[in-house]
Amino acid sequence: MTEEEYLASQGYGRYGFGDVALAKGNYRNRAGQAILRRQNQKDIEYSNRRASLRAEYNSKVRSGEIRQPSRVEQLIRTANGNPDNEAVRAARRALEKRGVNWRSNGLISG
Repeated sequence: MTEEEYLASQGYGRYGFGDVALAKGNYRNRAGQAILRRQNQKDIEYSNRRASLRAEYNSKVRSGEIRQPSRVEQLIRTANGNPDNEAVRAARRALEKRGVNWRSNGLISG
């Protein structure tokens, strides 16, 4: 499990910051400034919680409770994505160079 997967499983994924609706308004008045302050405070608390979860993740990795995926495992996971995505095609090329069959998650025979 990667660090980001661990954070997301705990409810603190990378998409929890900000509010998309804030991009729409003009926040120069007092009420708008209060909205921005509240959102900023939420983002700071969210960031602090993610930092503590990162430390927890690293301690679990050191203790052996969680194992980080190898580079090949990460590439296989990426290679099984949408072939229109350039990252997917690049992962497939990298695995072919290493002699790994991304479809069966094993070595290419022959």
